[in-house]
Amino acid sequence: MDKFAVPKENIVWLIAGLCIMVIGYLFLMGGGADSPEVFNYALFSFTRMYVAPLLILAGFVIEIVVLLRKKPVRLFKKAK
Repeated sequence: MDKFAVPKENIVWLIAGLCIMVIGYLFLMGGGADSPEVFNYALFSFTRMYVAPLLILAGFVIEIVVLLRKKPVRLFKKAK
């Protein structure tokens, strides 16, 4: 029963994609106002508007590619 749906080498990529998504979600947090009468312009910061959604999207792309690929994803080829 050594057959997994995902090769063992791709598990690292799944964890990396998940970490990238978590970092993106963490960038979306914070920046709230202390009082409802005061508007906080940190809501529209560059990090929240552009960086965080791109990180989340990149994490999802990594997850989809790794799950759909049957061969292991390797950065470096092993020498024979």
